Parts: sequence; C-alpha cells; structure tokens
Amino acid sequence: MKWLYKTVLILLIFAVASSAGFILYLFDKINSAYGDKAAYDLGRGFKHFSLILNSGDEKYWQDFKEGVIEAGKAYNTAIEVHIISEPDSGIKTVEYINIANKSKVDGIIVNGDNTPEYLDAILAAAKGGINIVVGHVESVDSSGLYYVGTNYYAYGQQAARLIARAGGDKKQVNAAVILSGQESGTDAQSNNMLNGLKKEIEGGKQINVLCTPSRTNALLGAEDLTKSILYEYPDVDVIFCMNDKDTMAAAKEIVRRARVGEVVIVGTDYTEEMKYYMDIGVIYGVIDRNGYSAGRKSVEVLSNAANTFQTDCVYIETEIVTTINADEQN
Repeated sequence: MKWLYKTVLILLIFAVASSAGFILYLFDKINSAYGDKAAYDLGRGFKHFSLILNSGDEKYWQDFKEGVIEAGKAYNTAIEVHIISEPDSGIKTVEYINIANKSKVDGIIVNGDNTPEYLDAILAAAKGGINIVVGHVESVDSSGLYYVGTNYYAYGQQAARLIARAGGDKKQVNAAVILSGQESGTDAQSNNMLNGLKKEIEGGKQINVLCTPSRTNALLGAEDLTKSILYEYPDVDVIFCMNDKDTMAAAKEIVRRARVGEVVIVGTDYTEEMKYYMDIGVIYGVIDRNGYSAGRKSVEVLSNAANTFQTDCVYIETEIVTTINADEQN
C-alpha cells in the first residue's frame, strides 16, 4: 500500500505545480495581450490586486507605486502594475479597469480622471464585488470604493500658512497658485485646496491671491505659466505649485528670468533636485504628500476591506520640508 500512497502524493504535488504554472502562464498572456507597460510582482500571493496609474512620472505616484509593491509583499499579495502616460491615458485606464473586472481581481487601485467612462467602469467593478481605492476623493460615492491620500482642504490651509511665512515681514503677500491637471474651477481636489487656502486667509493670513491658472497639458506647462505670471503680475511674491514637476519648472523659470530674491516658490512633493533651489533661496518650502505611505495604506485598506475597515476615506499626513530638514529626507 505504501507505493499507492507515494503515487497519490506525487500526483497531488504535480497537480499543484501544474496549477501554479498555469496561473503564471495566464498572467504572462494577459500581460502580453493588454499592456507592454504592465509588470507583476506575483510572489506567492493569496490575493491579486491591479494597480493602474496615470501621471506615473510625478514623484508622488512613483513613491505611491513603491509603497503599493512593498505592502504587497507584506500582505502576501500579487500586485499587477500598469503605468499609463500616453495621450489616450483615459481610454487605457478604462480598458485596464474593465480587464481587472472581468479577471475578478481581489482589488483595484487606480487614479484615473473622473470622466463618465471612468466612473462607469469603477462603479461596475465595485458592484461586481471588487473593492477599489481611487485617487480622487470625489469618486467615492458607492459601496466598495475607498479614497487614500491627501486631505486637500487641509493641504490648502497648510499652503496658506507656508505662503505667509515665505512672504517674510511683508504686511501682505501677493501669491499666484498654479493648479495642475484640470481646467481652473472644475477639479474637485484643486477646489478643495483653494477653499482651505481661502479659509486660512479669512482667519487672518494676509495673502492676496492674484491668479489661479491651470497647467492642463504639456503645451501649456508650468514654465509658460510662470513666465506669464511674472509678466502680468510683476509684484508677485510667492508662487505655489501642486506637484514636483511644476515646482521645478517654476523654480528654473525664476532663475532664468533673474528674479531670484524677488519671487519664491512654495512647492509640493520634495525631490533631491529641489535642495539646490532651496539653498539659493528660490524654493522656500515644500509640502510633501507622502505618496509612499499612501501606497502602503491603499494595500492595507483593500486587504482589510471585507473585515474590519469601516471608513471610505483615509487621509495621509503631509510633511513640510524646508532648508532646516531637507537633509533628513530620503
């Protein structure tokens, strides 16, 4: 009888190995069919999450991705990564959400723009039983949807306080705010930030907001907007930017226009490159949104969504970086 037990055991081991091999083969075929920018950290995960990111070249989302991958290892979860940067990124985002929905993944993490097609796709996946972390808090209006990231109202208040400090001993600080990603007045995150900033001004901060132009595409970048601001508002004291790309573009334009010492930047999402511009007095300070922590928390939220997790919004604490603590940053 021993030979029979051994034979059965060998057959069971072979069956398990074959199943694992088939799953890896299937993931590889999906990767080949649906995205040359897809990547997988399959490990030996018991769950399978799909990470779909626009604006993958911004530091926040790069750090976010790293946080997701590291948390995937901790939670024994396979992370399927799609970074989208093509002009038709909105279409691609919807395609990847639909693929993840049809594949019945255990969770989706996505930061797409709130187009009707995008909202339809994430709502369909949520109704199908897939828990989803979204990159825009205004998308959270259905069961199974969660937001993990910045509290933009508090971020605006923080920006106002930093702008006031950047203005030094001026009785009134003239500030310009460069919005990013949407037309001025239409993006909920930018609106929440502006509302927080205005509330802080009403509370006593002596700030005069000169303008709030939007950087909506590569053709009208932060360099062009900064150039226009410096030309149209020669008395501007501080320019506030909402991501690392715009912060660096504005800082370089100030140097190029020989306005060092006259105009300073309050930026977002600290990078090593900013340290030089801090040292020469172009960047006063930076609000770091802590994308890495947001990424890790997103995996934690999805991993616990069916168990003890209750709230649909988790706000990640930001950090102020100036010349005082810049050397302490990674």
